[in-house]
Amino acid sequence: MKEQLINGVLQFLAGKLPEQYTTDLQLYLYHQLAEYDVTKKCTDMAVREEKTYMDYLYMYLAALRMAGRSEKTIDHYKLQLGLMLHALAKPVQEITTEDLFTYLAQCKAIRQVGNRYLNNKRICFNGFFSWLQKKRHIVYNPAAALDQIHYEKKLKKPYTDEEREILRCACKRERDLALIDLLYSTGMRVGELVRLNRQDIHWDTMDCVVFGKGAKEREVYLNASSCYHLKEYLLSRTDSNPALFVSSKAPYSRLSEHGVRQMLQRLGLQAGVEKVHPHRYRATAATNALNRGMPVQDVQALLGHEDIGTTMIYCTVARDNVRTAHRRYLAA
Repeated sequence: MKEQLINGVLQFLAGKLPEQYTTDLQLYLYHQLAEYDVTKKCTDMAVREEKTYMDYLYMYLAALRMAGRSEKTIDHYKLQLGLMLHALAKPVQEITTEDLFTYLAQCKAIRQVGNRYLNNKRICFNGFFSWLQKKRHIVYNPAAALDQIHYEKKLKKPYTDEEREILRCACKRERDLALIDLLYSTGMRVGELVRLNRQDIHWDTMDCVVFGKGAKEREVYLNASSCYHLKEYLLSRTDSNPALFVSSKAPYSRLSEHGVRQMLQRLGLQAGVEKVHPHRYRATAATNALNRGMPVQDVQALLGHEDIGTTMIYCTVARDNVRTAHRRYLAA
């Protein structure tokens, strides 16, 4: 390689220098390059394998997991984005706003889904393409131009005091009574409830720490009733499972979200109370707390909401409270 370099230089200068200078130059180059290794620089460009839309999807899901999003949320994004990408079947760089709009319109026409469902899809799309744009995988976010899809927001109807007592009286197991009392006292989500262990309860201070959305922890509080019935339930257990709530039969496995929903559904049928589900206890706790004078900021902290507007959606104000307030402030 060294000789090729020197010969190339001499050929370039052939006829431009006297012969004696050419010989001197050859000897000089050999002398100067004697201590150097000369190699040819490779200028061939490496061919990068093109990423598929599924590659980008799994990269995004990994980013969500790193950000602390729950597996339930990640599974939801995986499903909605996977369906969309499979249906469009084109590189993410080529997906347009029109593509996304047409896809949503077809979902509504063919599957007869509601606007709330469609808007949730739009939110998923916007998060995905916004991340791709931020990471410079695409030039622009095609979902950014999709307008918000409006839908009727139904107020969460809380249980009345009578309904709550009817449900309590209908409980045939100490576990079920302890569970619904804990849901109401703490206002926690069902996902937070099923992740609790026995050791998480602080009996002396009547509180516990739960991990909510985004793996954020917060302190919630037990009232006297929930504390008493929870103790009675734990004393009645003979298993060694560390979970706070377990199935009623062997092998006494940790109670799942689905198991809690099924239990409450059966309880509602037995008690004659409609629409019994765990989230309704959360709405009831928030509504009662507000109506009894708890500051909305404290209710927000209790529920673990980042946005106080979310707290107000969960909470309804009793008509009697509005009537009383009107008479107090606007009577004259």
